[in-house]
Amino acid sequence: MSCYDFDSCCDFDIDIDIDFDFLLRACDFDFDFDFDNDFLCLAMLGAGSLNTSGSATGSASTPSVSSGGVEDSGKTLWRYVKRQEKDSDGGGGGNVSWECNFCHMQKSTSYTRVRAHLLKVPRLGIFGCKNVTSKDIAEMQKLEEEAKNREMSSAPKKVPLPPSTMFPGGLYASYATGFESKKRKEAGSSNPPSPLEKSFNLQAQNQLHAVIVRFFYASGLPFHLARIPYYVSLFLFACSHNLAGYLPPGYNLLRTTLLQQEKANVERLLQPIKSTWREKGVSIVSDRWSDSQRRPLINFMVVSESGPMFLMTVDCSGETKDKFFIFNLMKEVIEEVGPQNVVQVITDNAKNCAGAGLLVEGLYPNIVWTPCVVHTLNLALQNIWETIK
Repeated sequence: MSCYDFDSCCDFDIDIDIDFDFLLRACDFDFDFDFDNDFLCLAMLGAGSLNTSGSATGSASTPSVSSGGVEDSGKTLWRYVKRQEKDSDGGGGGNVSWECNFCHMQKSTSYTRVRAHLLKVPRLGIFGCKNVTSKDIAEMQKLEEEAKNREMSSAPKKVPLPPSTMFPGGLYASYATGFESKKRKEAGSSNPPSPLEKSFNLQAQNQLHAVIVRFFYASGLPFHLARIPYYVSLFLFACSHNLAGYLPPGYNLLRTTLLQQEKANVERLLQPIKSTWREKGVSIVSDRWSDSQRRPLINFMVVSESGPMFLMTVDCSGETKDKFFIFNLMKEVIEEVGPQNVVQVITDNAKNCAGAGLLVEGLYPNIVWTPCVVHTLNLALQNIWETIK
């Protein structure tokens, strides 16, 4: 039976007041609740883990499945159980199969219940370990305290914004720290804001500029991201709507629910193009190139009268790129698009691509292989130049 992992959805204190003792006395098995992941991700942004009092504390890491004794940050009690494998049935979030080193009880839960079992924390849906002594509990609590101190000492320190004295003429006056701002208020400002500054709220705009550039600089983001239309529309939407109390999506929400929603939205936008494939036919275009990390990649696109559409990129690192390897990739793409919708496949004129094209023609009689005209001309001109030399 699976249970939801609070470790991956909470970023704030939440008191759990469910009488699990009563449920455990009524049943001869551990009673685990199965929560809706998407609902909790929408209701609770961020990441956290339950402490002994049932409140949530910040911790964004999900326990990794390892039998080598490697512990996750802040989760030192994994060393007292044998982790086997992470559940793959899709339920329970971060559930891990484990066996207690003291009583040898086997369960599949999150770290929260592992901790409750070892420290004998009541009302968390699991029995306390009968073989753990008070000395063992004291040792575990000491380890947790040491891990917490290490985490706090290694946490990045928040650097204050530049003070206003670094900007002549009062520009970016609101960059000052909270201490300096309080000091100015107490002493009285010698240069009160002009009516123009009050009208356009320039101080707030300058402070927002400081926060934005810090996000870019601290994350190492390239400056050309500011040219993306969504970058501007993000702030235009936020400024034109009253979103008091809004918090941006956290780590888990970005990689789960919102990712699935955006994928479904893109599929919906591409549906008008896909609807014309059967009527007018398509060409599958393939090209090889290397990225900035020198990884060999093969791109596949679908081109039709309605417009081109990117399908996928395949990382060919460690693969032998012979005609059979490329043929299998082409076959996968053709089956995804539909063999009845494909008119031709276009690749460069290399021997392995030409061989793959002939295999495609042999398997699909209605599809022809066409070498890239630009690549063919490039090879012809290269041969002419070598002859002249």
